[in-house]
Parts: sequence; C-alpha cells; structure tokens
Amino acid sequence: MKKAKRWIGILLVLAMAFTLGACGGGGSDAGTTPPADSGSGTAADSGDSGAKDVSSLKIGVVMKSFDEFQQQVIDGAKQGAKDAGIPEANVTAVAPNNESEIMAQVQSVEDLIAKNVDILLIAANQADTLMNALNTAAEKGIKVVMVDTDAPDFKDKVTYIGTDNYEAAYEGAKEFGTRLGGGKNVVILRGKLGDPNHEKRTEGLVAGLEETGNTVLETQDANCESDKAANAMEAFITKYPNQIDAVMVTSDSMAVGAAQAIKGAGLGGKIKVCGFDGFQAAIDLVATGEIEMIIAQKPFEIGRQGVECALGALDGKTYDPYINTGIAIIDGDNYKDYQD
Repeated sequence: MKKAKRWIGILLVLAMAFTLGACGGGGSDAGTTPPADSGSGTAADSGDSGAKDVSSLKIGVVMKSFDEFQQQVIDGAKQGAKDAGIPEANVTAVAPNNESEIMAQVQSVEDLIAKNVDILLIAANQADTLMNALNTAAEKGIKVVMVDTDAPDFKDKVTYIGTDNYEAAYEGAKEFGTRLGGGKNVVILRGKLGDPNHEKRTEGLVAGLEETGNTVLETQDANCESDKAANAMEAFITKYPNQIDAVMVTSDSMAVGAAQAIKGAGLGGKIKVCGFDGFQAAIDLVATGEIEMIIAQKPFEIGRQGVECALGALDGKTYDPYINTGIAIIDGDNYKDYQD
C-alpha cells in the first residue's frame, strides 16, 4: 500500500510539471520567468493600478472652456469613471472661462499634478504652452490622454482621442455643398486663430465647398462665441448684400449666433446655416428650420473612452496614437434622435 501511494505521488508531480509547461504558450522560452529588468510583465504587475485600489484613483479633466461640447466630454469621463468603480467625487473637471485664457489652463494642469491625480484628460488650448506641464505629469507617472485637441509633440501620452477635424469638415462640407446645389456663395465663421482643431476644420470646409462647385466669399474668426458670431454675420450681410446663400461654422455656438443674425435681418430661409458639434441649442434650431444641418461630433464618447484608455494604460496596455470617434450628420430627418 505504501509503495502504491509513493507511485501515485510521483505520477501527480509529473502531471503538474506537464501542465505548467503547456501554459507557457508554445514559444521557445515558454514557461520561463523574464529577467527582473526586462520590462516584461502581465497587466496586473506592469502598471500602478495593480498596487492601488481602483476606487481610490483620482482623475483630472482639463478642458478648453465649459461650453456644451466640453461639458459632454466631462460627462463622458464621469461615466467612464463610474463604470470602472471610481466615485464621481474623485473626478475633478476644470477649465478656463474661455479658450483664449491659455495660462489659466496651464495653471489648472499644474494644480492637478500637485494634487497627485493618477489620470489626466486634457484638451489643449495651446499645446506648446502646455508642454512643460505635460512632461511633468509624465515624469510623475500620471497617465495623460489628450482629448478633443492633441498635443502632437507630447510623446508620452497614452493616446489622443477625438474627431479627425479635417475629414469631418471636408465630408460634411461636401454633403452640405451638394445640398446647396453648387454655384452658391458661402461665408465661414471659425474658432480662435491658431487653434489646430479650427484650423483643420476651416481647411476642410473650404475644400469640401469648393469641390462641390461653391464659392467661399470670406472667413471670419468669431472665437466660438454666439455674440461675436452674430455681429460677424451682421457685418457679412451688410458687406455682401443679397449675395450670401449659406454660412458654415466650426462650432455650434457660432451657428446659433449666425442664425439669430439671419433671422433678425429678415433673411430666414434665404441663408442656410450648417453647424459643427451637435449642441442642443443648435439641434433645437434644426427643429425650427433655422439651421439646415449639423456636422456632429461624439464628445461623450471622447470622454468615456479617455478614462477607459487611461485605466488600461495603468494596467500596462498600449493603444494606437490616435483614436477617431467619428461624426454624424444631423438634419430635419433625424434631429429628434439627438435631442435630450
């Protein structure tokens, strides 16, 4: 009986050794332990979250302003945190009063670094001005995801998540230009000069309109503000009497201002408006016919996926340098699907 038990024990040891060898995955060094300094490891031991309870992680979200688009990015980030088990109280969202307050945004990033956040989602107002703060965050091991607006020279980000601004504007302008029928005169209201998103959108709008046989009369910076857009549109109407067939914008706040100016001038229905973003105020004007069409982004998904990727990076995962969240066209046929 003792001899039988001894043989059973030997067989069990051999079986376990075989099983452990099989779990190695089939490579030539399967089942071996990597050197301590090789950089190899599993998701559990290659990031910070393996040593820190996810519910204690702190997230900072730094936007360009608190307009509706930026707020939806924040809402998406909060949802991403909630899905992961991170309390909303651990998510701090900050932004300057408007997109021209460059140094205020830098200060916000520095403040969040000092508060030892684990994750930063940042939409850069002016990327080069932010570089020192971004590099400091990376040096401290903070996982940085650029959202909506990239910082191309910052190499230590997890990824950049947002819209391909040129393609979105280009494809949207081709659709709008086709609806105009060609041979029409269009003016463009754009966001802040120097902002890479608005630069690319403006280029895309011009290319798409010209490709469909329409003419861009003039482009004016209205800084993504409704009042400035209304004033600029009034000036356009005065400068080009009975010549303007449509207006395109690089953000919906300006679409709302332009629509107000057109209505105030008694030209409702004569000058068509195309928005960009998907703000509720603009969608409501699609319902009334004051705005013809909107090239809509997906800001909620930008924020939600931003947190998802940052959490993955804490676990050692890597991502493509750019994640495109895509666009949708909102018009009179489907606007109800996008209204709150």
